[in-house]
Amino acid sequence: MRISARSPADAMAMLQAEGRRRAYVDGRQIVQAFLRAGLIADMVITQVPVLLGTGRRLFGTIPSDIPLIHQATRTFPSGLVQSKYRVGP
Repeated sequence: MRISARSPADAMAMLQAEGRRRAYVDGRQIVQAFLRAGLIADMVITQVPVLLGTGRRLFGTIPSDIPLIHQATRTFPSGLVQSKYRVGP
């Protein structure tokens, strides 16, 4: 694991210079920044079987809709549902 204060584009350029092709990003604000920069190719969204009374939007405000193409869904005995999507054109 590596933590960086670089912009998403700079962080990916640094990783590419090291020969890396993919990166795992997590955390609401970090994912939002990478989405805004167009640097998310695929994502896994996990649903927990609990209805929250209040909370924050999963991805916050984004400038436009981002089409997702469903790839696969897994369910777990605990009730979790995990879906994988490819970010569309």
